[in-house]
Parts: sequence; C-alpha cells; structure tokens
Amino acid sequence: MSPYGGFNMKRILILSLILLVFISACSSENNDDFFGDYVFEEVSYLSPLLSSTKDFVSNQMEGTKFLIREDLFKIESKDYIEEYSSPKYVKEEISEDSSLLSDVYNLIASDLDYQYTILDKNENKTYWRLYVSSNNLWIAKYNDRTKNGSEIIMYVYKLSL
Repeated sequence: MSPYGGFNMKRILILSLILLVFISACSSENNDDFFGDYVFEEVSYLSPLLSSTKDFVSNQMEGTKFLIREDLFKIESKDYIEEYSSPKYVKEEISEDSSLLSDVYNLIASDLDYQYTILDKNENKTYWRLYVSSNNLWIAKYNDRTKNGSEIIMYVYKLSL
C-alpha cells in the first residue's frame, strides 16, 4: 500500500462531503421552484371589504387555471383571461410588519416560506403575489392604492397541480 493511501482516502472523503453539502444546498434552492400549471383549489381568504361570500367566489373560480411559468403568468377563468408575458417574480421575505388586512401568517398559514411579487415585463405591479410553503402554493390579489398607501389583501386562493 502506498504511504499516501491514507491521505488519498481522507481527501476523497472530504471532497465527497463537500459535494454532498453542495448538492443538498442546490436541492433546497429547488424548493423555491414554483413554476407549473395549477388549478384553483379553494378560497383561503376573502377580505371583509368585499361583498362576496367564499361559496360564491369558489363557484366562480371553479376550473380556473393558473399558468405560472418563467416566461408567462396567465389566469384563465370562465369569465376572463389575464396574461403577462415575460413576468418578473420578485422573491421577498414576508413582512412581519403588517396590518390586520395583510397579515398572511394569520390569513393563510403560519408555515409560509416566501412571497413572490409578480411584476410585468416593464416591472410594473400586477397586484398579484404568490405565497410559498414547502407543501403549498397560494396566489393573492392585493391593493396598495389606499389613502395611506397601506396594503390590503383582497383575496387568496390555494392552488393545486
């Protein structure tokens, strides 16, 4: 056996450990891969400022498709189509500083990881936002055109593949 055999084994072990750490870091980044074609699953939240009920909105949204792709954001429902080519999905930490009408941890779920604000190709607001947890995806329509500029979440839909 070579006098360097032990050194080579240690070196291989260290390189293997580094590779494993790198691979696991890359796979955790893929948890943020939310792209796909989704369908409406349920109404998770409706603002008290709206006059609709969850049952009414659920019936209206039944069968609605959400195409969330790198190069396209599109909502196809019975009544309308909303589409943005080349959207920008801006990953953001979820704000701890929120109002009663924008506290997503209480409105949706406590295990949310990130939010993605969706901008059009010119980086204008679409007023749509994605909320991502390890197991679920929600889409929300929000409004920040209030008198004091505060944000109000109008509704949140849970999506499924």
